Amino acid sequence: MYLGDLLTAPVLMNILITNNTLATLGGSEWVVVELARALSSRGHQVAACSSQIAEAGTMLKGMSIPVIPDPFDSPFKPDVIHGQHHLDTVRALCAFPDVPAIYHCHGYLPWVEDPPVHPRIRYYVGMSSVVSERIRFSLGLSDRDVMTIPNWVDLDRFRFVRDPRHKPRKALLYLRSFDRHSWHASQLCQAFEWMGIKLDLWMPQRETRAPEVVLPQYDIVLASGRSAIEAMASGCAVLPISPSACLDLVDLTNFDFFQSQNFSPRLSTGQFNAESIVRAVSSYNPEHVKAVTEAVRSRCTLSAATDALESLYLRTVEGFSDQYPLPSARFTNELHAMANYIQSLMPMVRDRERLLLENNHIQQVIAVQEQTITALHRSNSMRITKPIRVISNLLRRLRSTKPNPGESLGS
Repeated sequence: MYLGDLLTAPVLMNILITNNTLATLGGSEWVVVELARALSSRGHQVAACSSQIAEAGTMLKGMSIPVIPDPFDSPFKPDVIHGQHHLDTVRALCAFPDVPAIYHCHGYLPWVEDPPVHPRIRYYVGMSSVVSERIRFSLGLSDRDVMTIPNWVDLDRFRFVRDPRHKPRKALLYLRSFDRHSWHASQLCQAFEWMGIKLDLWMPQRETRAPEVVLPQYDIVLASGRSAIEAMASGCAVLPISPSACLDLVDLTNFDFFQSQNFSPRLSTGQFNAESIVRAVSSYNPEHVKAVTEAVRSRCTLSAATDALESLYLRTVEGFSDQYPLPSARFTNELHAMANYIQSLMPMVRDRERLLLENNHIQQVIAVQEQTITALHRSNSMRITKPIRVISNLLRRLRSTKPNPGESLGS
């Protein structure tokens, strides 16, 4: 089931959105912020629930959207739960035992993204067709049960569109997880230096919360996921990239394929060296950039995604009360106790997840360093200086075996 299969729903509803955290603004946090604002502007009652509230929560509160640390604090009984991250979703389902839900999955990792199995989760949403297919396969669901709503761009926020230059002059690496001191970073710098294009490895710190202002200043943006979509919507040429792989510049011939993978090389194969980057960027064409921008701004919009979700909410609610009669008071009390128990476990689970992510990051750093060492050993400079290093090591050994003048000759 795809976004175009659903019609808009004019019925106003109470909607509770859950998320693992509403602290630092990341991908899923922006989804909550933008979706809550869009639904609220259409007349729905919306609340956001997370046990961790900071920057994203403050932004939502500034829009007069209730932000709660516990589903029991909801200012209304929801008609539907829009679940993101399984612990938070199941906790909300326990708090409201007669309310149905959808589950919105944004990727394979981290562990909190795993789609839970629950009889009141009536539909699942994947942010790319690859993610949707994984949900179908892992849970044994049919096409009817899983919908694909690709990542979107908020056109009210990203209003300005640059006019692509005939020849690119500036590029930006717009990927927070990229190690700027790695061998891959050196390959990026080398490639763009060869092409005479100024590469900025960081977005200006004061502008990290306003990419809609910064992105139009660049001809080429190296990014993935939502960041790539926002850059394309701003009129930039986009090179999908990950910390260890890159693809080709996005154009209309590869747009659908790259979108099915959320513009992420992690789900595909792609070389990463200076030569492959130069080869990819050499296909830059301002007319192709304009065509991609038009495609994104017409096909990947927050408005279209909100239309589809409204219709899905309506389908989720329709007929639900007939299939699920009101639970008894005893059953409700037990579910409430379960919700409180889940909440007590969440800090420990988050600590475990944080340690796993840190360990994974360390392993990636080690792998990158090993690649860097291997590349250095194979470089021309290492071959040229090998005789010097051999002589230096020989002299070092001779000095270490030279007799100490203070020692007696007979000793």
